Amino acid sequence: MTNRRLEGKVAIVTGAAGGMGRGYALHLAKLGADVAIFDKDLDAGKRAGEYEAESVEQEIRDLGQRVVAVQADLSRREEAQAAVEQAARELGSIDILVNNAGGAITPAERSYATTSPDDDMALLINVNFLSAVYCCQAAVPLMNRPGGAIINIVTFGAFAGDSKGKYAVYSGAKAALLTYTRHLAVELGPIGIRANCVAPGLIHTPRVAAAAAARGMGTSDQAGAIPLRRFGKVEDMVGAIEFLGSDMSNYITGECIRVTGGLGLISL
Repeated sequence: MTNRRLEGKVAIVTGAAGGMGRGYALHLAKLGADVAIFDKDLDAGKRAGEYEAESVEQEIRDLGQRVVAVQADLSRREEAQAAVEQAARELGSIDILVNNAGGAITPAERSYATTSPDDDMALLINVNFLSAVYCCQAAVPLMNRPGGAIINIVTFGAFAGDSKGKYAVYSGAKAALLTYTRHLAVELGPIGIRANCVAPGLIHTPRVAAAAAARGMGTSDQAGAIPLRRFGKVEDMVGAIEFLGSDMSNYITGECIRVTGGLGLISL
């Protein structure tokens, strides 16, 4: 029997044009949710060769679900507000918000704590922290209560640093989002909206794999440091999103699920 536990629900997924965001959006649609996909570039995943369909929007429509695709820079408050309002206007009250947009998008060689330039720091904070904050602030007044669920995607780097000290500001911005989520959980708990985080470990999407060699990622040594002895895949992530977005986690808020294969449990 097909699992349709999110039948009739409305979900927003940011950064959904490819990679993990696309995976989350498709999985929620398969569970019966209507989905709004937000991205700064809705064609990014298609250009990267991540899928053969016309678009992620069409993939969701082919699953029989309603879908809204909005191209927006979510690090700009007014664009985030307008995107969320459009999603609610076209699909109805919001049940699930997955803030996935972001990433370590600045050059790794200048990502150290002592060398990150101002422009890089501003960009990383804007796309990894403020975009999520703006979407939360826009969505909360439009969310079903009780029953609404906010899922903020952080990173394993919020708990443990890179072995060479890289990605300092990216990890710091995600750590700020982790703390913000805990405050959100306290504030929204009385009205029945839950807020949690998911922290991916080394997850190989097509774009991550393409950049892995240049960034020293995806090496056999790194795989050997993971107890499950492999890198993660997008399909390894979707279960946590399903759990936190559904009534299976009705009494869970302010928490963070690490989807890492056990990364960090082994001392090198």
